[in-house]
Amino acid sequence: MKDLFKLIFFILCFSFIGCSDDNPVDGANKNNVPEAKKLSLTPFAKLNQGAGTVNSHADDWQRSQLMMDFRSYVDIGQGVTGVQWPNYSRIKKLPDGTYILFCQQSTSSNPNGNDTYYATSPDLVNWTGKGFLFQSKSGYRNARNQAATRLFTNANGFVLSNGDLLAFASYRVSPGYSDVVCHNDNGIIMMRSSDNGKTWSDPQEIYHGPNWEAMMLQLPSGELQCYFSESRPSISGGHSGTSMVVSNDNGSTWSPPLDEAPYRVIRQHWYNQDKNATFYTDQMAGVIKLNNRNKLAAVMESSLSSINDNTTYGITFAYTDDSGVWPHLEGDEVGPDDRQNYLFSGAGPSLIQFPSGESIVSYGLSSHLNIRMGDAEAREFGEPFVALPGRGSWGTIELDDDHTLIAAMRNSEDAGNVVISLAKYFLNHSITATNRTVDIDGDNAEWKVTDEAIFVGSKSQAQVTLRCSADNENMYFLVEVLDEDISKDDYVNILLSPHTTDGKINSEARRIRVSHTGLHSFSQYAGGGWREITGNTHGKAAYDGTISDNSDIDNGYLVEVSIPRSEIKVIDGELLINLLLIDMQSGEDAIVSSSSKELTSWIPITGL
Repeated sequence: MKDLFKLIFFILCFSFIGCSDDNPVDGANKNNVPEAKKLSLTPFAKLNQGAGTVNSHADDWQRSQLMMDFRSYVDIGQGVTGVQWPNYSRIKKLPDGTYILFCQQSTSSNPNGNDTYYATSPDLVNWTGKGFLFQSKSGYRNARNQAATRLFTNANGFVLSNGDLLAFASYRVSPGYSDVVCHNDNGIIMMRSSDNGKTWSDPQEIYHGPNWEAMMLQLPSGELQCYFSESRPSISGGHSGTSMVVSNDNGSTWSPPLDEAPYRVIRQHWYNQDKNATFYTDQMAGVIKLNNRNKLAAVMESSLSSINDNTTYGITFAYTDDSGVWPHLEGDEVGPDDRQNYLFSGAGPSLIQFPSGESIVSYGLSSHLNIRMGDAEAREFGEPFVALPGRGSWGTIELDDDHTLIAAMRNSEDAGNVVISLAKYFLNHSITATNRTVDIDGDNAEWKVTDEAIFVGSKSQAQVTLRCSADNENMYFLVEVLDEDISKDDYVNILLSPHTTDGKINSEARRIRVSHTGLHSFSQYAGGGWREITGNTHGKAAYDGTISDNSDIDNGYLVEVSIPRSEIKVIDGELLINLLLIDMQSGEDAIVSSSSKELTSWIPITGL
């Protein structure tokens, strides 16, 4: 019987080249000897530079994903912000490619802030504090002729189509904020910069009335809309609906006039159990114009319940019709009719949309910044993930480029050292292979920055990009790994599979394993694991560093691989791909974990 088992085992092993190649990548590579040389590796941020098609990924947004760029993560502390409790961070990318950060000084007992500040950066990593944006001032007399102080909060910014930067904030008077007589002592104030925040105009008041959390949107017509939470005590109690004022001359003048009621555009009723009264809600709005549509979509936090003055919130969405115009609500009206109320729990939302179609919503929940991927209509959203380490609140997201967003939040994990945490998130979605015959020579010179790419690199400084080309005979892959400490046991797995009827990996799947020494194995999924098979695959690597020597800083390595089309099943010119980086210091980082056998989140490659 033992001999029979030995024979069966021998036959199985003979069908493959080795029974399993799940061992670390020791030993020689499969093809050419790697070359040690100076490399110019291409970060993901410099790829995908080809002209994209608007809403190109609207139909497969559920396969799109966001991955943090670990190298971009930074905590911005008091040395930059100038305040011990920085809060309500907002970030804008400026026309010259630099960035500006706004925040306010808060305390553990007063998160609303009295003063606002700003800082600038050339790269989102290195920041220079600039001090006050809007500073609190005493010496005012409120409408009751009482000595009062003007306090500033919720600083934000917006870049106009002409390149001007508008910085604005809500202000309130103390005493008098909750006094109906003094409501016009509160408002929104704005400054303008035409040189990327280096100098500022005199302040301009654009709205009078109690408010919080202003944001702006400019339509293709040039109309500029300033949305805010209108917290007028006489109509909203402690909460609000969303109102707006508009400008048709880039913010020089605004309507309605200063002391008139604003346009009330988004609000619903909610019942406050504590006060046994009905108020308005739908506040802290984020508004976008949907791609290729006039239609506007808005996200708000909506008061859900209040018990012992502890209010819970849900995330609500509202939409205009195809005209892109919000109906102006009069009297006790609520609207608009097209809305999704309390879609999920959370507060303090932000909403953006990538040109490729994916909408992204962020919100605070359980002291974390949560992010969800959504469809091109900002109506359907996937499961959330927690963005940014630490615990905090009042986070935000901002579009950086066609494949990148910026996420930021107050991080109060360490109460004695409150910071603003910030990182870039890269968009991974389906890529199209470039039509190119590649010379497998361990050089990336023939590959272009217009090639579409996917990225893995959220767990450590080690990160990988992958590009794909194809001709009539072969598929080609370029793997580029940035790694400051290359280990002899580091490697990258490229997993390929056609679509399957049950959405699970099967024997049609293939795995390519590469490292700084080149191509290590070509394997088939079989019997619940990977077994090496013969195949006319080729690879060549080059590396820039000292292997398994942490006394210096390495650059990384690249590998070019070719695989004959006959070696893998392609259906309608499309394959699914999973990319995994295994680094000896940080472990596995992947599009989808190696433990998962589901194909539902693998990234499509088209054009094959």
